[in-house]
Amino acid sequence: LLAPHGQDPGSGPNGFQINKTAGSVGIRPSDVGPAWRLTVRGPGRQVDLTYGQLLAMPQHESALPIACVEGWSTTDQRWGGVRLTDLAALVGLGANTPETLVESVQRGGSFRSAVLSDSQVRDSRSLLAVRVNGAVLSADHGYPARVIAAGAPGVHNTKWVTRLTFGGTG
Repeated sequence: LLAPHGQDPGSGPNGFQINKTAGSVGIRPSDVGPAWRLTVRGPGRQVDLTYGQLLAMPQHESALPIACVEGWSTTDQRWGGVRLTDLAALVGLGANTPETLVESVQRGGSFRSAVLSDSQVRDSRSLLAVRVNGAVLSADHGYPARVIAAGAPGVHNTKWVTRLTFGGTG
């Protein structure tokens, strides 16, 4: 189910291993096009961001690998995006961020959502990434935004993120 199946990621900044492509899970251009929004929820508060608004937030970089539960991993990639702690702050959460539900525009299948722990969210290396190795994420690496969380297995680095619910699954 998770092991790479002869997928060639190509070369360049996005040229590293993937398990599932955008096409294989039914991601359509309209799902991640100009109408895409990121919904950030917290206890009693919600903020909706366009891609442009996400890009206008302070951007950070982290060097992290993708470590797959199937036994393969990438070398460290240079990810760029918004710290998860900055997104939590938008909905009023500070130093302690209870578990966070991450949801994808992926409609079905395995791992369309994941739960991140407080320590994963608070780690300054954990991002909602919009770039990798200096380039915009490719569709297969999760454009327009994906989670890259320190200490999280690859399946919890959700691609095609559309909603972050800080404080649980509510």
